[in-house]
Amino acid sequence: MNYKLEGNGKTLLFIHGLSDNLLYWEFLTSNLKHEYQILRVDLRGHGQSELGKEEITIDTYVDDLNNLLEQLNIQKVNIIGFSLGGAVALDFAVRYAHKVDSIVMMSSFFKTDGESRKILLQLKNALNIGFEEFYDTILPMVLCPEVIDENKMELELLKEISSKDANTEAYINAVDVCLNFNAEKELSKIRVPTLILAGKYDEIYTLSMQKELCDKIENSQLVVFDDVKHNLLVGKTNAKILSALKEFFKIS
Repeated sequence: MNYKLEGNGKTLLFIHGLSDNLLYWEFLTSNLKHEYQILRVDLRGHGQSELGKEEITIDTYVDDLNNLLEQLNIQKVNIIGFSLGGAVALDFAVRYAHKVDSIVMMSSFFKTDGESRKILLQLKNALNIGFEEFYDTILPMVLCPEVIDENKMELELLKEISSKDANTEAYINAVDVCLNFNAEKELSKIRVPTLILAGKYDEIYTLSMQKELCDKIENSQLVVFDDVKHNLLVGKTNAKILSALKEFFKIS
């Protein structure tokens, strides 16, 4: 399992989303590592982490994280998860409650409903064709049109670079994990402070789902960001999220 550990202080564990890797967190972690110990990971089959041969479930990701924390002798973490990473954070907080001080969920979910299921199946079909088809399919779902228009060359370059190392089998497995995930009955068990960050125009996990998630977790708060979809770490929103995290960790 590939990871990066840096900084000192209480530990912030960052978990990326489907098809991403630990580099996704570069802006936030570069601004937080002077105040906290930062642990970033690549989930199975993502980034530089091996996929392995066993069946992949949400518990597989969670067990990998727990094994890593034990290896590093880290007793307590504050978990920040984006999309799939947020679901992993929820499952970890339920199974290893004594190891979690707080949770931050960005554009995430606690179950797959009708609309999100349609989108996930669409993404899975695209992955079966190839990574570039997947990239072109998911891009307008996660970024607003003006962001895509303003960064066309950079986004095309990112697609070219990402396609070279993309593990479509791992990404298909990750889609299946999302399709099968349902923690609705477990949410009442989560007692730690929870921050839910949502994009106003998220098409994959809608704002209504984020509000429902907030309602079902007792000690939670919801922050909504305008002018963004699923991917919150865009433009000026980066600084807003950094500020929200710093405030949250001081309080929690």
